[in-house]
This record gives sequence, structure tokens and C-alpha cells, in this order.
Amino acid sequence: MKLVHDPIHGYIELDEFAIKIVDTPEFQRLRRITQLGFAFLAYPSARHTRFEHSLGTFHLAKEIRHYNPEIEEEAVYAALLHDIGHYPFSHTLEGLFPRHEENTVWLIKHGEIRDAIEENYSVSKLIKFLKHPVVSGDIDSDRMDYLVRDAYYTGAAYGVVDLERLVRNLIFTKGMLVVGAKGIMAAQNLLLARAMMYPTVYFHHTAKIAEVMLRKAVELEGISTEEIRLMDEVDLVSRLRNSEKPEVRELMKAIDNRKLYKRVLCSNSELSPETVEYIKRALEEEFAHLALIDYPPKPKYEERNAFVLVDGELKRLSEVSPLVKSLVELKNVYWRWCVYARKDVKEDVEGALKKAFVICRSS
Repeated sequence: MKLVHDPIHGYIELDEFAIKIVDTPEFQRLRRITQLGFAFLAYPSARHTRFEHSLGTFHLAKEIRHYNPEIEEEAVYAALLHDIGHYPFSHTLEGLFPRHEENTVWLIKHGEIRDAIEENYSVSKLIKFLKHPVVSGDIDSDRMDYLVRDAYYTGAAYGVVDLERLVRNLIFTKGMLVVGAKGIMAAQNLLLARAMMYPTVYFHHTAKIAEVMLRKAVELEGISTEEIRLMDEVDLVSRLRNSEKPEVRELMKAIDNRKLYKRVLCSNSELSPETVEYIKRALEEEFAHLALIDYPPKPKYEERNAFVLVDGELKRLSEVSPLVKSLVELKNVYWRWCVYARKDVKEDVEGALKKAFVICRSS
């Protein structure tokens, strides 16, 4: 057994099997994958990685199992493995490549980590546990760890959640992880923390601009799925800095020096997929890589669907908490899509956007 000191959970115990997993190249790669992508450009201390988050998720899964011993042991190790498929800068590149969950399965099947897993478990069986409610549910060990960890490393004051109370009051029943009556307030605070973290951290405009610039650089470089799935951030940044394409080097240099594109337009009004695609094509044709649109998916707030046990009856968290219901209704207020452009072409892009919208409305 080894002890790893963590600023969020204190000492995390790793048993011999967990150590074997952690010592594989696939898991060690997570030390070089930042948890929050480019958030460090706005919050300098947000340099934490998927490595410590995975350890924290493992720790919480083990704690949940301590109070619910009927949960299979495989779920705890699935929690440890759940993020090994993340690409460089975490979610930044998922618009270009398959979701990281798919890459996690691929690495488990084809990486060196497979040999470590097969010493104790069937690979196919363990992969199924990646969908276990403890790992990937409405309120799970993953979400509990990253919200508190992200708040800690950014210094945001919104991630104060009583994790110990929540964990003690999670009940595994009928294949579901439900919240006991005494844990409802803690579960409510978890959703409140997440709702506050979106506009201040996860949707911070500085990080979003850098993300869309990096995606464009990767797209122009023509990096394949086969390449990106094994890269860490050192690999990717080095590749882009030394690209044979001047526009790729230009984008990477701008990110390195924090000379980021400027906001031309931001809105929370929804656009049709056809309109988004038309604007993207119009900007590319006139400005190439100098003007970019970012139309992110809306946050889902899965926690609202968590079941809570009240007087022996299962209800949704959103049914028993008016605060949770109102937070879910606010999600569209925080969500934004934006168009960004290099400073010297910003005014020209504004004009091009006006023309594009006129054409879209008339068609």
C-alpha cells in the first residue's frame, strides 16, 4: 500500500492493484494533461491535472463503497481509470475527435494498462463498470471530486460542498446511487457550486478563446485520431510550435504569449445548425484562421435528475429542491456562443457577420 497526500482529501490509500494501474504509461500520461485546459490563462494556479483528479475520484468511490459494501470492487477501479482517454487540454479537442470516453475504452483494450488490469479482472467486465452510477451517474465520485478540486485550484469561492456528508448519505439501491434525506442539502450545494463555476471558470472567455484557437491549429495541422489519442500536452505543443504551416505556428505563438483573439460577438440566442455552419464557412472563406466561431453544447446539469429518498419514497432532486429547479432554468443565461477574431481584423469581421445574418434571415 502507498499513501498519496492530496490537498482535497488528505491521504489517499493506493492498494497494490491500484499502484500497478497508476504505474502504467497510460496513467502516468495524465500528469501531463491539465484538468481545466486553458483556465490557467485566467486563473494561474489552475495547473492541476487529470492525474490527481483520477486519484481523488478513486478515493471517493472507495468511500462510497465503504458505506455501501454491496457495490462491486470493480467500480472503484473503474473510477481510477475513467479519465485515461482524455486528450491534451482535456475537453478542448473533443469537437474534433471522438469523446474521451471512447478513447478510454480504446486505451484499456490496446495499451500496456491492459496487462496490469488482466492480472485481477476481465478487461471487458471492467470496461462495463465505467458506466456504473458511482463512476458515471447523476451524482458520482467524478463530479464530486472535480467540482471541489477545480474550485480549490482556481480560488473560486463557489465549490464549498460538504463531501463527507454527501458521501455518508449516498445509498446504493436497485442499481442506483440515491441521496438519503440527510444528504439533500449537500447534494443541492453540489449543483449550486457547479452552476456558479460555469460562468466564472468553465465558460471563462479567456480560456474559451484559447481553446478555439488551439482547435483551429490542430485542425490545420491535420493531426489524426491515432496520433492525438497517445499525445500529452508536451507532445502537442511541441508539434504545433514546430509545424511546417506558418498559420499553425502563428496560432500557437499567440496562445503561448497570451496574445489572444478578441470577442467580436457573444450571444445566448440559439442558432440553427445550418446557420452555425454557414457563419463558419463564411468566416473561413474571407478570414481563414483569423476569425473563429465557438458554439459549445449547453451544460446538462445531470445532478437535477438524481434520485433522493424522502420518507421512503424516491423523488428527483429537482422535485424536492426549488433552488435546484431554478438553477436548471438559469442554465441558458450562462451559456454563450461567440465569434472571435485577431485584433487587426475585428472590425472587418463585425461587418462580415452582419452580412451573414442578413443572408441567413432572408434564406
